[in-house]
Order: sequence, then structure tokens, then C-alpha cells
Amino acid sequence: MQNKAVFERGEIPISASGWTKPQGLAPNWPALTEAVSTDVAVIGAGLAGSSLALHLAEAGISVTVLEARQPGWGASGRNAGHVLPILRDMRVFRRFPDEGRRFLKLFREHHTIPFDLAGRYAIDCDAVRSGYINGMKTRRAFKGFLREFSYLEDHGLQKLVRMSGDDMKARTGSAAYSYGVLFEDGGRINPYLFTNGMVAVAARLGARIHGDSEALALERAGECWRIRTRAGSVLADRIVFCTNAYPTGIEPAFRKAFYPLTAYALTTRPLPAGALDHILPGGGTFAQAPIDLNPMVRDRHGRLILSSIPRVGGAHDASWHFQSQLRWLHRIWPETRGMRIEMEDYWTGRVALRKAQFPGVFELGKGIFGLMYFNAWGNVMAPLMGKILADGLARDDMASLPFPVERPEPVSFSRKYEVLIRHILIPAARTAQRWGFL
Repeated sequence: MQNKAVFERGEIPISASGWTKPQGLAPNWPALTEAVSTDVAVIGAGLAGSSLALHLAEAGISVTVLEARQPGWGASGRNAGHVLPILRDMRVFRRFPDEGRRFLKLFREHHTIPFDLAGRYAIDCDAVRSGYINGMKTRRAFKGFLREFSYLEDHGLQKLVRMSGDDMKARTGSAAYSYGVLFEDGGRINPYLFTNGMVAVAARLGARIHGDSEALALERAGECWRIRTRAGSVLADRIVFCTNAYPTGIEPAFRKAFYPLTAYALTTRPLPAGALDHILPGGGTFAQAPIDLNPMVRDRHGRLILSSIPRVGGAHDASWHFQSQLRWLHRIWPETRGMRIEMEDYWTGRVALRKAQFPGVFELGKGIFGLMYFNAWGNVMAPLMGKILADGLARDDMASLPFPVERPEPVSFSRKYEVLIRHILIPAARTAQRWGFL
């Protein structure tokens, strides 16, 4: 049995993630065992680092990736698999150089980037543009959702497809939701396979990829930087940290600039035929409003991937969380009561939250950058931001990036969202759900 603290930290082995099933773990990349030179060194091979390496290699830039374990080990192999092509808060663009106009243009063009990359490079990662369904039980919740996300239509970013109860019944198989909104460009993806697929493409394009190569020290070497690992070193003109919620110890500034939050996910075994007829019969991705306690994906294997925030002190308790999700499933799809729905895998991971509803793009000093702090929409924003940052690095023109490059600022109370969300909001919402108010 895994140590409880490992579940709390979101550090259980990646082999526990249902995204590694049924195909198994991706092939290991070799450790760095020599001294090499490169234009750009990328530390961290998750969604952001893999996209950055791929797009730098596409541009003909020499790039070396160092991953402490293996690609997709962190949040990129543990997330919920949702492709959510939205922006969280338009107010963040007030501090952009042009109030966000160039970034919004790029987002309109590339908000389907997971599907586009998977298609272009034949990455087998269950990338399906099946739509992102949001369900509401009351007209008030429906109207509130439309108000909250009206900016997507106002700025031409995403069409909000209004759905009636009949529409919801047809799409979800459930009569529990009288209203719904569909993001047509959303869908699902296996983030572990997507990450490893991008890494493999980057390698084919000339990038050096090294797993089991933790960056242990960073030192100035003339006009360049030298990163030392256990058995080798990399001399680089520029370095980009893409460590998200699993930061390396050699740059403490990145450890202190986000609010960590533990999340869990689980997969069921492939559903029996009767359940497949009722639960998301068209496949796809489902969420609820106003509070999304049970976000869900149905994948190509006929499994459900369910996720949420673990109960306080119980991140290790797979059975408790599965039974909680199962009760909800039976309530929303009562036809499944008595059907054999079993858990296959359960795992935890770490989310990186920050004050701004936008990923962090940082510059620590000449030639040292960071790209990190993705959360619920990381399957879109991480590869997109990797692409945009690669363009700036390839042209050696960081000043032209369509977003501000900041210095990481330490947060004052790192457990802020752990307390607000995990200790207060989620328990209250679960109580309201049990009593039928959600």
C-alpha cells in the first residue's frame, strides 16, 4: 500500500494513472550521461515542455529536454482528460501590452491545438472533438452560466450552444438536467499519451530527450548556463522551466509562486453494454454548473474517468471516493442501479493555482524563463503557450510575445485554496448534493 502522504502530495507512481491503461507505460527515454550543448534546455516534459520542445524543433532550434522521471509523470499524466477551450477571466488582459488583442487572435486560431497536433502528427491519444457538455438543473443556474461565459461569444472565442432538457437527454442519456450549454470545440484526450506523443515527435524532429535526469544544479558559464544532472550536464544559451506544480529544487522562486491543491481521478472498468447505452451514449466530456463536483469523460475504451477534490485527510481512500462517485452516477442515471460498475484505477495529482486566471510566463534573469501553473484548462493552454513561447524563443524576440513576461512573486499563504476549496467549499457542496440541492 502506498504511503498516505504520497497520495496527499500527488506523487504516487504514474503507473497508477488510468491514462496508462490499457496500453501500458510509454517507452523510457535514456538518462543524460554526457556533457552536451544546446540552444534551449527545457526542464520538465509535461504538456507545456513537450509542446515547447516540439515547436522549437519544428523551427530548427537545437533543444534538449531534461525530465526528472519520464514524460507525463506529473500533472500531464494525471489530469482529468478534459479539452476545455475557454479562457477563465477576461479581466486578466487589462495588463497585457495590447489588452490581449494579439493573444485572443492566436487563441481563436489555435484553441483546438490538442486535436490539431494529434491529427497532424498521427498521435494516438484518443483526441476527440466530441463537445464539452455543461448541465444545469435550474433555469437560474442556466442563466448564470450564460452570463458568466457570454464573453466567449462577445469576443468570438467560442459558440455557446443552448440545450433544452430534451437535448440534454439525447446527449447525456440523463433526464436530470433541464438545461445545458455545449462548447462544440471541446472534447476529450488522453493527456499521458498526448504528452508522450509530442515528445516522440520532438525527438523525430531532432530534439534530445532525456528521462531520469533531474536538474540538480544551475550555474553561469560565460554567456551561457550549465545544468548539471546526476551523470551529465547541458550547456544552454537559454533555459525554460516547465515544471508546473512539481517544481525542481534548483529554482526556489518557482516553488513559492503558486497555491498547490491536491486532486484525484479514477477510471471505471469498461462499462457493461447496458450502462454504455445510458451514460453519455455519444461519448464526450461532461460537467455540471453551478458547482462541478463530478466532471466526467467517457473514453474510447468505454470507461468513465471521474475526478474531483479528495476529502480532507482521505486522499488515499480510493474506495470512499469511488462509492461517492457511484452514488452520484446512480442518481443521475437511475437505469444503471444494479449494473456492475467497478473501479479500475485511482490516483492523485497536484494542481498549481495562482492569483491571475492565466498561466505564468516568467523571466528570472538573462536567459532563464519559466512556463507553468496550468490547471483545469491545461490540456489546451499548455500546448498553446508552448507553441507561442517557442516562436518568441526561435525569433529571439521575447518582447514581441502577446502576453506579459513576469517575475514570479511568492504567495503569502500557500494553503489558501487548500483551505477554501478542499476544507470548506467541496464538503459544503457534497452535503448540498446529498440533500438534492445540487
